[in-house]
Amino acid sequence: MTTAHPELRRRLAEIRQEVAALLGDIDTRVTPAPDRIDTGHLPGPVWEPTDGWTVRVVDDSDPCVYITHPHVWDDDILPHDPVTARRIGMALLAAADWADRLRSRNLREAS
Repeated sequence: MTTAHPELRRRLAEIRQEVAALLGDIDTRVTPAPDRIDTGHLPGPVWEPTDGWTVRVVDDSDPCVYITHPHVWDDDILPHDPVTARRIGMALLAAADWADRLRSRNLREAS
């Protein structure tokens, strides 16, 4: 069994890191369209980014962002003003970027 040349391993780790960064950009450069428009009790756009999570804006006199997730009990949702919702969203993006960097570092160290 032969071992890859150290320079080749270093370059492959760099390419993995670049690909991880590009994949992260794919998900965050374009604002996603709503998954549906609710016309019922809470009318407005609804995003369902993953199982159990719902993000919605209720079209009323004081639009707020409502977030539900798997650990919310009995439809107990809290409204967030747009500034707070944006901060939550940016924190999620920052955390995802941080995790991507850690994964890239781990891949680099493993190779």
